[in-house]
Amino acid sequence: MQNESIALQAKVFLYHLNNANNENGFRTKESWKFSQVSEQGKAEIEHDFFPTVSVQVDPKKIHDFAASVLLQLKEQPKINVPDLNVSIQTGSEYFIAFSPDRMIR
Repeated sequence: MQNESIALQAKVFLYHLNNANNENGFRTKESWKFSQVSEQGKAEIEHDFFPTVSVQVDPKKIHDFAASVLLQLKEQPKINVPDLNVSIQTGSEYFIAFSPDRMIR
């Protein structure tokens, strides 16, 4: 049952990511990057990049959540994630997606 909850949470995250992708007119060459960050790391990314999509995840389950997102990502052909590695910050409690191509200036 717990894995179903993680899978559902990952599906909802990808739904929001797909919406952000569509609403912000992402071109095929623009990509997304994933990170596991602390609250401070999340604030820094949100300050530097737009759009972002994030979710707070129990630190004990964040690795399972990331794995579920990457697995379900294959069903989202419009979302371009060339680097399927997730950068991890110590004390991570947020999973965040941002586009390195869309830095706020």
